[in-house]
Amino acid sequence: MSTLLPTSAAGTYPDVHKIVRETLQKEIRTVDHIAKDGVTVTHDLTLDDGAQVVLRTSAPTMSPLVLDSEIATLKYLADQTSVPVPKVLAFASEKHELGSFSLIEKPSGVPLDTLFFDLPATEQNSLVARIAGWMLESSRHNFNAVGSVFVGEGGIQAGPMIRRSFFLDGRAKLALDRGPFTSARAYYSACAQRELDCCRALFVQDASPTYQRDLNDARLRVERIVGLMYDLISQCPGLDDDDPEMAPFTVDIHHLGLKNILVSPESPSTVTAVVDWRFTNILPFWCCARLPTWLSQSLSRNSEDRERLSAVFRAAISRVDGEDSKFLRSVDSEGTRHALDDLADYDAFKDGFLLLPALENILATIPGHEDIAGLSALLDPKTLPGRVARINLLTRGSNAMFLAMSPPRSPARALEVDGSDRVQTPTEQAVAVN
Repeated sequence: MSTLLPTSAAGTYPDVHKIVRETLQKEIRTVDHIAKDGVTVTHDLTLDDGAQVVLRTSAPTMSPLVLDSEIATLKYLADQTSVPVPKVLAFASEKHELGSFSLIEKPSGVPLDTLFFDLPATEQNSLVARIAGWMLESSRHNFNAVGSVFVGEGGIQAGPMIRRSFFLDGRAKLALDRGPFTSARAYYSACAQRELDCCRALFVQDASPTYQRDLNDARLRVERIVGLMYDLISQCPGLDDDDPEMAPFTVDIHHLGLKNILVSPESPSTVTAVVDWRFTNILPFWCCARLPTWLSQSLSRNSEDRERLSAVFRAAISRVDGEDSKFLRSVDSEGTRHALDDLADYDAFKDGFLLLPALENILATIPGHEDIAGLSALLDPKTLPGRVARINLLTRGSNAMFLAMSPPRSPARALEVDGSDRVQTPTEQAVAVN
């Protein structure tokens, strides 16, 4: 089902003073900080009684559903897990006259990413074990659909998918199918259709003939990518009934970053709060039960540290969930379906030169559907898909395509190879490595 999503009323920011006055019956002494990121507007406020609170409102061009889902996620985590989240003092949905907003106690502490890698190993281990416990707790609560957390008439439930790829870069105003989805295949199919719909929505009126020609070429590439996405979805092993043990839907917090974890500067192993739950999703268990993203091989600073912390993470899960842990089996089972999940977030229009060879590579190597004749070419290290394939054989994580990219050629080098006096664009230089 495709729906147009509302944005903040009249394209303006709600009255900050009126919100605080009507919800907390207090006055604002100072506005300490204002941050705007195109999704929400965040105000750090000091009230007349000295209390410090955070007021978050929806940005004028963004759907208030993003903020509504964050509030519901905070409620879910506070009620169902031991994750220390900030206390919500007041909130309103998109239907409120002042628009969608939340008032939250301002938590103390500093972001963990500023000091984690300088901590002693014992404190690092303690923090990783705690994160593992949060992830295990969250994975034990199931929902009936893929999407995001919302508060409905019956309480906490799955609602529309609140994910960056559905909302950023002007997509919040488009009528896209955001679910909720009753199966993983339905969700990934909607991701493919999303890219086609967004590409078709690009404005071309009064554009130059050259721009229209380039746009048409890009649209043809997007259509090819979407077709391959549908092929991958239909052939991908382990989705839905193919793996019923790993199919249930649960809240995914494996993307939780160290910057979102606030700790005491005096006692860094003491977590004071975990903040910023925008774009938190409900996904299949296999997608949620993974190593934290920051701990993946391609992102960690030191391979020895990664191995040690990964072992600590697994040991913490095993202590609580047993040696035959379903969670740990999922952690060790990354494969085609995880690649599908990673690719489903890419912008097919902007990242088409990466997506196309990656999809061709994956489709050629799916068990039972191997293209032996094409594999020799795909494994050629002189090509982008060849490098992606080889890197995937040696590493885990979602950065294979990035690691496979050669630095763009200089304009002079492009001139020499192409035999023309036109300087190539960065995109053309990237494509030319093929």
